[in-house]
Amino acid sequence: MVVVSPIFTLSEYLAYSDGTDSRYELVNEELVLMAQPTGIHGGMSEFINDRFRSEIQRCQLSLVSKQELIAVQTGRIGAKITCRVPDVVVVTLTQWDEIKFCEAVLTDSSPLLAVEVVSSSTRNTDYRKKRAEYNSIEISEYWIIDIIDRKVTILILEDGLYEETTYQDHEQIVSPLFPELLLTPLQIFSV
Repeated sequence: MVVVSPIFTLSEYLAYSDGTDSRYELVNEELVLMAQPTGIHGGMSEFINDRFRSEIQRCQLSLVSKQELIAVQTGRIGAKITCRVPDVVVVTLTQWDEIKFCEAVLTDSSPLLAVEVVSSSTRNTDYRKKRAEYNSIEISEYWIIDIIDRKVTILILEDGLYEETTYQDHEQIVSPLFPELLLTPLQIFSV
C-alpha cells in the first residue's frame, strides 16, 4: 500500500475522488491506496460472500453480507481516524438500513463479522494491525483467509480479546454467527 495524501478528516475521505476507479482506506487520517486484488483474492471474497448470503437466506436471518462495499471506522474518539474496507462484512439489517442511502461507513457500530483475504502485500496489516483495530471496536468474529499458508483463522471476541482457531484442508470451519454453515478451507481455496 502507498500513502498518497496529507491528513484527511472523515468527511474529506468520504467526499474524496481522484477521478479514477482507485479505492482507498483512511489510515491514521491519511489516504492509503488499496492494491487491485488478484483474481483469486476477488474470487475467494466473492465465494465467501455468496456462502454467507446463502446461509442468511436459508436460515432467514436478519443480516446482510456485503463484499468490499462497507467501510468500518476503527479509530474512535481521541485517536486518529482510520476507516478500513474489509473484503466481506456481515451487518444487521438495521445497520444496513442506516447506511444504504449515504456513504456506507459504520462509524457508531461495528459489523458482526469481518473477513480479510491475505495477500503478500497485506499480511502484516491483516494479521496484526487489523486484528488490533477490529478487536478495539469489538467486531465479534474476524476471519483471516490466508492464500499463502492455505489456512483460515477465525478470531472470536471473548472477554474483550480475540481467541484464535486455525482451520486447514477438510476441517469444518466453526462460526458462532453461522453455526449451521458447512464450509472447509479446501472449499475456499478451490475457487
